Amino acid sequence: MSQEPSNERPSQSAASPEAAVSKAVSPQVRQQIAVLRSDRHNRRSLFELGSTYALIGLALWMTQHPFHWMAYPLAFLLMGMMQYRLVMSSHEAVHKTLLSPVWLNETFGSVNAGLVGISFFNYRKTHLDHHKSPQHIRDDTDAYIYRPLLLSKPGLPRLSLLLLGVWMDIYVKLKRKIAGVRPTEKTSSPVGKATDSQLWLIATLQILLLAGFSLGAQWWQYFVFWFAPIFVIALTMDRIRIFVEHGYWYLFFEPAISVDEAWQATVDIQTNPLEAYILAPFGFDSHQAHHAQLTVPYYNLKRLSDLLRAHDNRYHALVKGSYLGILRRMIWASK
Repeated sequence: MSQEPSNERPSQSAASPEAAVSKAVSPQVRQQIAVLRSDRHNRRSLFELGSTYALIGLALWMTQHPFHWMAYPLAFLLMGMMQYRLVMSSHEAVHKTLLSPVWLNETFGSVNAGLVGISFFNYRKTHLDHHKSPQHIRDDTDAYIYRPLLLSKPGLPRLSLLLLGVWMDIYVKLKRKIAGVRPTEKTSSPVGKATDSQLWLIATLQILLLAGFSLGAQWWQYFVFWFAPIFVIALTMDRIRIFVEHGYWYLFFEPAISVDEAWQATVDIQTNPLEAYILAPFGFDSHQAHHAQLTVPYYNLKRLSDLLRAHDNRYHALVKGSYLGILRRMIWASK
């Protein structure tokens, strides 16, 4: 377990959203950012995707060759964690930083998203609104996940909401799957432009998966070892990550103002390699750097984070500690 988060106050003003950091740096630093943006390859993604698919295969193998009764819950947990990684890979594809060329990026993004029931194109439309800057927490399209947690009472009420609120997330995500955004949300997409919901792709992939389980194992295992882990494990992990990355600044460093009036903000986290692979894959532990420069590939975000912390005094300091350690503090933190 890593050390607890540093108590050092980040240097960036709470009223200065990190998405604008590059405007405050010198031309030389902007040139270095451009180099990081243009430095693209598929090697890292081939490892990230290949290891994810291999571990999914291992989980499936465990369900058919149980060495002990514990093989079943372990396979369930492993499957959910790898499904979460599929979600995170589709996030990179949303920003067109997963693979090159673009057609390969779009193919893997669509398929990986579809495998876990996500409309890739709707996801892109709503997620890019999440990156609008500046914006208050109340306007963030992802605020439905972390805003109620920030408003809840610390301790057991917040922990209960974190674990049980996943069902509200499912409701919102299902509405977005059909409509793209919630009725009260604005979208950055051109007015009147239709978005392919990709329900046909999602349905096709799920039918193929069900057929695969039916032929290679038993049909009901699709619901137990593929369908259920998405909701029980993958979505819960996503809630934890979003709460930590987008709630930490408000709970510990934001001035004493209401949640709705606070600026959307995030941080970079120095965690351990295992947790980075499982809970913060594809560079999510450098989430502030990602918000600062959306088109820098995820494997260059740590270098971007170091560069901006050294040259922009508004950039938040690195938070040191594991996600789970930080989460424990956030559960009990009062504002």
